[in-house]
Amino acid sequence: MPRRLSLRNRLIVFAAASLLPLLVVIAVILSETADAGREQVLDAQTAIAEVVASVLATTLSDNQKVLQELASIDRVRRMEPSVATDDIDQFSRAHPNLYGLFLLDANGNLVANTGLDPGQFQLHSSFSEAVDRSLKLGEPGVSTALTAPDARVIALTMPVRAKDQAEGEPIGAVGSLLSVERLAAAVTPFARGDTLIAVIADGQVVAAQSADPAVNALASTTVPPLSMSTPGNLSYVDESGMERFAIYTPVLGSTWGVLVTHPSPGSYAATRATIYRSIAAIAAAAVVTLALGALAAELLARPLREVKVHADALAVGDFTPRDPIASGTTEMAGLGAALGAIASRFGEQVRDLEEAREAGVTQAGQLRDLNRRTVRLQEDERRRIAGEIHDAVSPLITGALYQTRALRLGTPEDAARAAARRDSTLDSIGDLLSKAMEELHGVVFALRPPDLDDIGVVAAVERYIAQVQRSGLNVHLEADEEPPPLTPEVRLAIYRIVQEALHNALRHAAADEAVVRFETTDDTLRVTIRDNGAGFNPQHTARPTALGLLSMRERAAAIGATFAVTSRPGDGTTVMIERRLEPEMGVVPELPPVEALPKLPNGAAKRISA
Repeated sequence: MPRRLSLRNRLIVFAAASLLPLLVVIAVILSETADAGREQVLDAQTAIAEVVASVLATTLSDNQKVLQELASIDRVRRMEPSVATDDIDQFSRAHPNLYGLFLLDANGNLVANTGLDPGQFQLHSSFSEAVDRSLKLGEPGVSTALTAPDARVIALTMPVRAKDQAEGEPIGAVGSLLSVERLAAAVTPFARGDTLIAVIADGQVVAAQSADPAVNALASTTVPPLSMSTPGNLSYVDESGMERFAIYTPVLGSTWGVLVTHPSPGSYAATRATIYRSIAAIAAAAVVTLALGALAAELLARPLREVKVHADALAVGDFTPRDPIASGTTEMAGLGAALGAIASRFGEQVRDLEEAREAGVTQAGQLRDLNRRTVRLQEDERRRIAGEIHDAVSPLITGALYQTRALRLGTPEDAARAAARRDSTLDSIGDLLSKAMEELHGVVFALRPPDLDDIGVVAAVERYIAQVQRSGLNVHLEADEEPPPLTPEVRLAIYRIVQEALHNALRHAAADEAVVRFETTDDTLRVTIRDNGAGFNPQHTARPTALGLLSMRERAAAIGATFAVTSRPGDGTTVMIERRLEPEMGVVPELPPVEALPKLPNGAAKRISA
């Protein structure tokens, strides 16, 4: 559905359309004038930047040739401090424009120097990068401005190679220090009037004829990267609020660049005054025209807007009560009251539905979580039972079966020997079946200790410890007394957690000693199981005991207890659970006798005798 304009907006658009032709003509004239002035300024800046970049490139190239000549001297290549110092001194006297010369070995250590000491710059990151470029990459290096108490210089470096090696690993590097003031003096004469020239390197202003914080910020943030091979331009506002144009040109053969800035034509006072007066006149005419149109439509459009606000709120589900419409006709006021009544009724219905939905979502999540935990615990218990029956009971029954078959298939012999052999075999079969019954009884006891509800959780754990000790794990039980009465669910969960912890200590941790401790305070029961086994990383889940830990954690969560595992490789494992004590139900209600149960209406009740 196409969007329709309101009455007020239609009148405002009509007034704006009346001014549109005039605004277009004035905008075209101002734009063409500004473009012409901008192009002139940019052309002049580009020419200056190219000349200055050429001068800088020539200066750096000349100094690099000097260093290359120094690096080719055999006495310098020998890397002997006394010999190299004499050659560097002679070379420095032949090139007085250099503040200092220095020679570094392959490790960056100073071998010889003359003039300004380079050691005061060796901690500067830019100096180290220039040296590393020559020593590691075998290329000329150029630093940014380096500041010392008595000088501000730039470091140039050149790799030194063995006499017969045009390529390969450098054996050292030679470098020179150039005065930043001399470098600035070589390029700043090109600046005229309000033009500002700055030499930048790695986001820093190396040299400029005057300080301008805006240029410093421009060099470190908005100038195109120095690795660009093409110039860039932009506009910015200096600290005085004047708009300026900036041209950036890279210096070939280096990571430097030249930044030339000049005020924009619109920044001059006369030009700005003309532009401001024109804009003010146009703005005044536009404002007056639009204000008249808006005032004429406001009295008619205001009631409609209020009704629209009510309707929009209903459309997006906002049923908040709103104030009645005060302006407009009687019909508008009645429409607003009707919308308010609808919003109130819808709000009540939506709140009821939202509460029901949230309750359903909560219950569904709880059911899914309960089902997932139940299935997981069932599978864990089934796997444990199957393993114990397979490992303990099945071999005994199989042995008894084999001996029975052997007795039936025995070779004929005299009656006395046959009777003795039969008795011995039957005794052996009896022993195997007796052991199988003991193992099966142990499995049944592990499923649900029959005395857990009769003698308490501590006594049940003590009986289980007696079984574990026969497997080679020496377990100590520390408990002063039976804890206060616990619900059957809590007793069973604690028993299963202790059972699982000792099982992991015996089967997976290769422990030979463990301690089970019951501690009871006024309102808290703490159970701790500690062993001296191999330990593990609790954050690592790809291990045989991961499912056992998950089972213990879920059992603790099911009874509202906190669960914690502390372990590290080679340092044993400690499992601890804590739960607030709650009074157990005093008397379990008994079911009434069958005779007292009410009869079904259709008389279909059927009694089953015991």
